[in-house]
Amino acid sequence: MQITDFMSIKRESERLVVRPMKEDDFKTIMDSLKGQGTQKNKYDEEELELTDVFTEAFCKETADNLVQYAKNDKAYEFRVFKKDDGSYIGGVIIKTIKRRNFQWAEVGYWLLNQHWNKGYGSEMVKVMIDIAFNELCFHRLEAHINLDNIASQKTAEGAGMKFECIRKGFIFESDVWTDNMIYVINNTNCTGL
Repeated sequence: MQITDFMSIKRESERLVVRPMKEDDFKTIMDSLKGQGTQKNKYDEEELELTDVFTEAFCKETADNLVQYAKNDKAYEFRVFKKDDGSYIGGVIIKTIKRRNFQWAEVGYWLLNQHWNKGYGSEMVKVMIDIAFNELCFHRLEAHINLDNIASQKTAEGAGMKFECIRKGFIFESDVWTDNMIYVINNTNCTGL
């Protein structure tokens, strides 16, 4: 499957706008990255470190790469902005696992720590599920979550995803194979490609 106009995909929820990143988002994203609080847990380290490498050139290169990933049906990454003031709060990504008879993908999400505990995570994942099912025609969407990442588990549940299983030794991170909880939601309207 190929999405011919990835850049035109845009969704709004009650408080959020979800759309592909553009080169001219640099200042908005950088301002929000700088507005993060101190590290709250190990799961916000990556976004805190991004402040040091996020330049205009990095933003342009990333935006260009995301268009190519979508064109090749590898991944669809979106940035999330607040409706009321346009500030950047995080992002969501859908990674194709397998098409054909499966129409199977993984969803990932991140939220800058100054926006935690406000319900934005579940709201943006709900929007992403809508895009995955209605724009990209995926049938199965999974979230792979570390056992100790309670906030991510609550985000998935709040978006309507259901716990399915624990996959043992599923992902290699921090020099060790770690277990992940698998949350899933299926699209009953997708007939495959």
